[in-house]
Amino acid sequence: MAEEDFSTFNMELLALVAPVLQKQLRGEMLSGEEWLLLEEWKNRSAANAALAERLENPAAVQDMLKTWHDIEKNRELNKQRGISKIKALAFDTINTNPAMRPLPRRLLRYAAAIIFLLGTGAFWWTFHKNNNQELGGNKPPGTAIIGPGHNGAILTLADGSKVVLDSMGNGVVATQYGAKVSLYNGQLAYDPVNSSATGSLIYNTVTTPKGREFRLQLPDGSKVWLNAASTVRYPTTFTDKERRVELEGEAYFEVAKNASRPFIVKLNDATAVEVLGTSFNINAYKNETAIKTTLLEGAVRLQAYQQVQTLTPGQQASISLARQQMKVISNVDIDHVMAWKNGLFDFNDASLEEVMRQLERWYDIEVIYEKGIPAIRFGGEINKKNSLQDVLQILESSNVHYRLEEGRKLVVVP
Repeated sequence: MAEEDFSTFNMELLALVAPVLQKQLRGEMLSGEEWLLLEEWKNRSAANAALAERLENPAAVQDMLKTWHDIEKNRELNKQRGISKIKALAFDTINTNPAMRPLPRRLLRYAAAIIFLLGTGAFWWTFHKNNNQELGGNKPPGTAIIGPGHNGAILTLADGSKVVLDSMGNGVVATQYGAKVSLYNGQLAYDPVNSSATGSLIYNTVTTPKGREFRLQLPDGSKVWLNAASTVRYPTTFTDKERRVELEGEAYFEVAKNASRPFIVKLNDATAVEVLGTSFNINAYKNETAIKTTLLEGAVRLQAYQQVQTLTPGQQASISLARQQMKVISNVDIDHVMAWKNGLFDFNDASLEEVMRQLERWYDIEVIYEKGIPAIRFGGEINKKNSLQDVLQILESSNVHYRLEEGRKLVVVP
């Protein structure tokens, strides 16, 4: 049978098959009715058959679990969901089935999460994509695949010279007035010197172009993860009074504790975030409607447009740039905020424009809208390792229509 397009995939049948596949993972016997249902699903497409075959192979299941483990390891909510479901899996039942070997506990705990994802279609799509590539695929002829972003950045030194960090190996990449700047396994780090030796602060800047992410360790030991199209400016050594950096774009901070020297992130002329030692995320892209600061641990104090607000863990401050007003949201969805750092797009309740701005930054494209585009809101998550074309095919199931033109232009059409 010809391979189905994801946008027309029979989700009702998939929902019925998911618990049957879960029984297979547990090594349980299937009823005759369940075998017929499974065969019907397998015969609907070559991708279904390939996926079913992989789920029957313990080694292949372990490979799939490892893939999802890499994505899910920092997502506590999904971990707990997976753990609660995995309790139903009977290890002794698996052991009695000579066709299956027990999976390691650290991998087996994610098996139920895989079945959950399979039921939503997200898991099916990921492996449909891989199987489609193995089977030859059905990509339009002459279409250039736009791959996902990767780790990389540009370091601008105090004298204005630039160092492209994308392809550099480990070692010292620059020396700034005695301070060594080193790259180790994709992370930039500083060996600071006393600021009095230079007479003044020396600033460096790390910029991630579109399609890049990067992480660095500041001279005080604080860690910064930069999202795509972001910039952080900082001194190569901090003064005795404060630690001040400047941010444009999005970054996640883990600030080294030092009660005597507050850590300050300047976002624009009117907005700053002050902390002593904490973990938080800031989204301050110029093309977004608000600056959002989300606190994970510790405490931060925000100052914006003559307003002051202190956050506690789980709260988010949203500063409207148009209204110059600040509001605080409690019990914010931390997984949603941190999805970018954990390798995911989280489009939960996102507008078409919000989705496209994320795609612009990650795939280094330009999005153009034709007239008459309906208002659309989305839900769900997509792996950022997918190509742009893969993501767009998934979005087509939500009535998103488009065409790709030369010059990395994505035209959204009615």
